[in-house]
Amino acid sequence: MKLEERLEQLKEQVQSDDFLKARGLGNEVPFWIFDYPPNKELLIRDTILKISSSLEKRSINVLILDLYEICLELIESKIKLQQIDQFEKKKGPDELLKKLKLMLKPEILKYAIQAKMDSSGNFQMIFLTGIGKAWPMVRSHSILNNLQPVSGNIPLIAFYPGRYSGFDLSLFGKFKDANYYRAFRLISVGTDP
Repeated sequence: MKLEERLEQLKEQVQSDDFLKARGLGNEVPFWIFDYPPNKELLIRDTILKISSSLEKRSINVLILDLYEICLELIESKIKLQQIDQFEKKKGPDELLKKLKLMLKPEILKYAIQAKMDSSGNFQMIFLTGIGKAWPMVRSHSILNNLQPVSGNIPLIAFYPGRYSGFDLSLFGKFKDANYYRAFRLISVGTDP
């Protein structure tokens, strides 16, 4: 199935009462992964905005969380960008990545996301974007695992630039992540996306 067909199905599915009320999941967390070819990132970004706008017209509010933007906000709240540049020049990119990963521990991100959720008012769905942009500072499995307790029964769709087999993720179709995910694949492709 072509990506465009999957996106049309996505638009229909997220508007259904069963999806919004997380019915038919057998008490599982309503986490979904929509995987897509990384070279279609701009199409996905545009589609996310269109879907969100369309849902809003039906009084269904979507909270769009860009993981990368959240990471930047956290980093900038702790250290000035100029200091980051100086640190990288002095210690190198590998040491900078280690430092950034410490600043972006899953627990810290969980609280930042919880704060965004608390300040966003009433929403019925969460779109998690920016996963590819946040890599390698943040791993998607750690975020998904940590969001389960804070999202409650609100459907969450993680837009993932890569492949999801239903068991493990492969970011950009290159980097395997053998962690188990309590998430469902949203809109099956039949073959690779």
